[in-house]
Amino acid sequence: MDAFPGLSFARPEALLLLVALVPLAVYLSRTSMALLRRGRRRWSLGLRIAIITLLVLSLCGLGIITSTDRLSVVYLLDHSDSIGTVGQAQQATFVRKALDLLEEGDEAGVIVFGGDALVDRPVLPDKAPPDLASTPLGGYTNLADAIRLGLAMMPADTARRLVLLSDGRENLGDAEEAARLVAAHGVSLDVVSLARQGGPDVWVESLKAPSPVRENERVSLQISISSSADTTSTLLLLMDGEPIGTQEISLTRGDNTFVQDLPPAATGFHQFEARVIPPAGVDSIAENNAYSAYTLVLGKSRLLLVEGHAGEAAQLQAALGATANVDLVTPANMPADAKGLVGYDGVVLVNVPATSLTSSSMAGLQSAVRELGKGLIVVGGDESYATGGYFRTPLEAMLPVDLNLPSKLDIPSVGMPLVIDRSGSMESAHSASGAGVKKIELAKEAAYRAVAQLSDRDYVGVITFDSAANWVIPMQPLGDPTKLQSRIGGITSGGGTNIYAGLAPAVDALIASKAKSRHIVLLTDGVSEGGDYEGLVAKMSANNITLSTVAVGADADTGLLKALASAGKGRYYYTEDGNALPQIFAQESHLAARSYIIEHSFTPGRTSPSPILEGLGGLPALNGYVGTSQKAGGQIVLVTDAGDPLLAQWQYGLGRVIAWTSDATGRWAKEWIPWQDYQRFWAQAVRWSTGAEAASALQPGVTLEGGMAHITVDATAPDGRYLNDLSTGVAVLGPGQVTATVQLRQTGAGRYEGRFPVPQEGAYLVQVQAGAQDGGKLSQTLGVVVPYSPEYRGGASDNGLLVRLASVTGGRVLTLEGASASLDHNLSAAKATTELWPLFLLLAILLLPLDVGVRRVAMSRADVARALRELRGRLGLDKPQPALAPGGVGASTPEMSALFSAKNRTRERLSGTDEGRRTKDEGERPSGPIISQSSEPGTMSVSEPNVPAPPKRASSRAPTPSTYRPTPQAAEPETLDGEANTLAARLRKAREMRR
Repeated sequence: MDAFPGLSFARPEALLLLVALVPLAVYLSRTSMALLRRGRRRWSLGLRIAIITLLVLSLCGLGIITSTDRLSVVYLLDHSDSIGTVGQAQQATFVRKALDLLEEGDEAGVIVFGGDALVDRPVLPDKAPPDLASTPLGGYTNLADAIRLGLAMMPADTARRLVLLSDGRENLGDAEEAARLVAAHGVSLDVVSLARQGGPDVWVESLKAPSPVRENERVSLQISISSSADTTSTLLLLMDGEPIGTQEISLTRGDNTFVQDLPPAATGFHQFEARVIPPAGVDSIAENNAYSAYTLVLGKSRLLLVEGHAGEAAQLQAALGATANVDLVTPANMPADAKGLVGYDGVVLVNVPATSLTSSSMAGLQSAVRELGKGLIVVGGDESYATGGYFRTPLEAMLPVDLNLPSKLDIPSVGMPLVIDRSGSMESAHSASGAGVKKIELAKEAAYRAVAQLSDRDYVGVITFDSAANWVIPMQPLGDPTKLQSRIGGITSGGGTNIYAGLAPAVDALIASKAKSRHIVLLTDGVSEGGDYEGLVAKMSANNITLSTVAVGADADTGLLKALASAGKGRYYYTEDGNALPQIFAQESHLAARSYIIEHSFTPGRTSPSPILEGLGGLPALNGYVGTSQKAGGQIVLVTDAGDPLLAQWQYGLGRVIAWTSDATGRWAKEWIPWQDYQRFWAQAVRWSTGAEAASALQPGVTLEGGMAHITVDATAPDGRYLNDLSTGVAVLGPGQVTATVQLRQTGAGRYEGRFPVPQEGAYLVQVQAGAQDGGKLSQTLGVVVPYSPEYRGGASDNGLLVRLASVTGGRVLTLEGASASLDHNLSAAKATTELWPLFLLLAILLLPLDVGVRRVAMSRADVARALRELRGRLGLDKPQPALAPGGVGASTPEMSALFSAKNRTRERLSGTDEGRRTKDEGERPSGPIISQSSEPGTMSVSEPNVPAPPKRASSRAPTPSTYRPTPQAAEPETLDGEANTLAARLRKAREMRR
């Protein structure tokens, strides 16, 4: 902030420290420096106050404010697709001309923008033209981001100007809000209008389809097509990607509207697309020739029933068909993503192993349940849950039960050697396995996954084979599986293929082991050499050893592997996707253990109330189930006689999931199928999992506004009352299964609104969820399509927006020829602040040793004088002194002659006194006084010699000051109060006088 003209304080409140610290320093000086002399005490106090003042001024951020006319300019260049190459060339020429005219001291920078803003040249004082090599997103125009980035780039101590070159076709951000921010910082924004990339054009402006509609209700599409000139075109309509109609249409300049009736559609979501095909030469932008829309056709509940093995879901399909439309598919035909499940209210999996589903279909199912609120029912069987390889898959995450076995089960020991092909072909990466992933690496991961599923009491072994077999891990109790990881990881590949060489030692090892359950898993990708397979199979059968085989790729000997699996009473797997190997091996380890499958007759017991069991009487007995345990957060509704989960439920995201650990066939549930409430039980399970659809209560709508979707939801009760204070939110599933969650806020009676970004073209599914305070829930699903970016919509440049931006900031509207005007020095002078705190801090540091010296070192005036004389002597500043005359007397002057005469007369008068006698007793003294040169220039000192000195011969040349040193005369020491006149005595005398 400015304190007064010329000065500024960043933190003026720090000045209050002077009020507190200066009096404190004065007070402390009276106590801590009481023993010092007054002068030293004053010097020390003054230095302390000076140091405190300098430090406080540093904290205040004191600076000097000066005015400057230096100019900084940032050019904002629109490189969106609507500008085209011609517009980009015009911008480059404009900037090049401006930089050539850049004056000394001025600075300029360049920003290139489209959907985002990029710095192409920082703010610099040189005239070098920018490279303009930055490539922003061309599908959108975001003026706001470019303006904000330009403001952040410019130095604050200059006069600042932004120059925007664009067609003004904004479709992302809010440029006017950014302009107001620029104006608040005192920055000017000049604009240059560019022509939009031109040419005749025909485009689909909009496509509207009613949603939702009921089953058997006719659908009418409303298509709006715009054209820049009168012409004819072909209109093509598609539903779900299939053509449903073609017609020739006549277009006039401007907007044209067409209505097309369609026959009734089946229930579910349907995507409609309108394409316009103009004649050659009348269309310059192909990206805007198509538009899409969604329609939801409501009817009975629609379920997707996925059957793991043929015939296992027949009884369940019949039970569900009475209350819902059921589509029965195999795992291979299950939709690969969440969009394929939108038309279903729920999914039912019947004894489906995870290995029969692709990773994308499981991820899509997870998204449909979690984000779109679909229901999921998982029905058990001998290849479901743990025995179906659900470990570490999206299925495991969605289940309300834990796949780990209850610890109280009696688990028999298992022996399972893994026989893995390590031939040279395993070194290659299969095309379906992912780039760079070798089959041998996936096999190692599969082996470790398999042994990790077994208990520490089980026996495991790993054999690799090419032309011969090699035990990587001999048959041994598993113990800690992590200790085997490094040994499995060391498997390498190379050599031929001999399956028999690998199987034979595995069979022998199992026969010698103590395991009760014995199972071998064989993996290979090639054709084997010969061997006595019949004898080997007979040996396996005699010792209750089973064998499962896994073929990887079309090069494997599938005939041999199928025969071995059949003879070995195991399972045969064929996969093109090497990524499925870990799941296959994990499933085999579960099936080998068989401890997950508990088979005996029991009657289910109820543990908690649930709508699934409402109105049901006594429950029939069951003959088996797959062992699981309770998961935190899951609600157990029915349990087995051992207390293990039989029926569990929970909320998973927006959807609901039910786990039924028994089956739906005559193997375990043969007494349930003829039960009179069998149909009701499954109908209520489906109703709970899918939730109550109340489409009439929620009426959502979505509009697109500049890269954002604005959603409004009107909530009304059946009697017409507005539903207020709902907890309302939406889950958005965008292209590429990108998800987002948005909370809606109430803006009126029964109305809720929110916004979410739609940056990509494509279909967006929106699931609306509204929860009331009484616990009730409402939901509705709708679709939104972003057909193409508004960047490609026809129309002219938006000069009105550019003019408003310039007006808000006090800028100007320039032309392409006005490059020099962008560098005009017509802005208000900027204030530049020079920080003084570094200087104050340096001075405080320099004064600190002086303060310490004044308090710790005592110096008299004589000490100072001697120090100065010594310094002058070392520097050669003293003048040479005159040489002494013969006899010890210097050059004669009247003043010195008078002094000598007075001295002689005094000696004659005192010749008879005791002093004279002492002189005689001591011996004759020289007749004249000894004159020595004083340390002060121009003065002499006179003293009586104590020891006679021989006469000196006069020198013909006077000594120079650098060589002349008067010879001291021996003198009798004087006394002070009876003590010798020594330095110690004088110091003691001075100390006593001070006291």
